Amino acid sequence: MYRIGLGFDVHKTSENRKLFIGGIKIPSKFGLLGHSDADVLIHSICDAILGALALGDIGEHFSDKDPKNKNKKSSFFLKKIIKILKDKNFEIVNIDSTIICEKPKMLKYKRKIKQSLASIMKINIDNISVKATTFEKLGPIGNNEGIACKTIVLLEKMNNDL
Repeated sequence: MYRIGLGFDVHKTSENRKLFIGGIKIPSKFGLLGHSDADVLIHSICDAILGALALGDIGEHFSDKDPKNKNKKSSFFLKKIIKILKDKNFEIVNIDSTIICEKPKMLKYKRKIKQSLASIMKINIDNISVKATTFEKLGPIGNNEGIACKTIVLLEKMNNDL
């Protein structure tokens, strides 16, 4: 049995924060506002996996009202969600994500991001696609007021009879 999930996340930029995308720190004059480290890529992956499992979204599992989640690394949430996935006997077939931002340019970070995600999720790097695009200077994202990410994931149910 296969399941598909779709995730989306967006965060506002802030000059007083560090920028984390895919679990790595990216050199930038700004970071993203959020209760945690505001890693839009990891948050969209979390939502995609939870959606494929029909288990809601990241906010239902890790509320931004809970002080325990304040300033947590998003990799913490993703590892917990991977445990849920394994407990439900599913495996990730592939992940396809698109980061949407004007700056910083993601090209030179994509390989490192994929390595980070593969390490966090304990999956083969070849099963992860990370792309980036701009918003052609349109709207808030195009004016560097935020960064967004969308992700689709394909999960496969593992056979318990082996």
